[in-house]
Amino acid sequence: MNNARRRVLIFSALAAVLAWSGWLALNESPDEEVAKPVKTLAPHKQSGVRKAAPTLPAKQLVQPAAAPRMAVPRSDLFPKQTWYIPPPPPPPPPYVPPPPPQAPALPFSYMGRWQEGDTITYYLTRGAVPISARVGQVLDGAWRLEPVAGTNLNFTYLPLNQVRSLRMGD
Repeated sequence: MNNARRRVLIFSALAAVLAWSGWLALNESPDEEVAKPVKTLAPHKQSGVRKAAPTLPAKQLVQPAAAPRMAVPRSDLFPKQTWYIPPPPPPPPPYVPPPPPQAPALPFSYMGRWQEGDTITYYLTRGAVPISARVGQVLDGAWRLEPVAGTNLNFTYLPLNQVRSLRMGD
């Protein structure tokens, strides 16, 4: 098939389709789209009392015009779709009670000791202030010097009854 014959065939098919659609448009009957009136039944008579039918003005009897075909759609025809399902929220962390209070670090440092008979006096410093202490003595109202065992001075923090140790340099 050459190009000239193909063109003739395509244009004749186009002319046939145009002629057919024109014939349909001219021969379409408008009676098919108009609604036919509905016959009503006679009202029932009840025990001799007859009620008058309500009358409506002509404006209310006319039905509203149909919406145009190309009206704006009332719903989204192509909503955004996704297969993603968000994960459930993580469970709350388990309750962990706060740690028990701890005694602060020792504010003392060891300087030396002095032994006189059975009594031993330990010399400590708190910052730049020298302090002398004996076993059982309460320092600063919160620390008590316990009996010495080995090379450590043991102090008890009285508010919490916790023991802290201070190494002697002897």
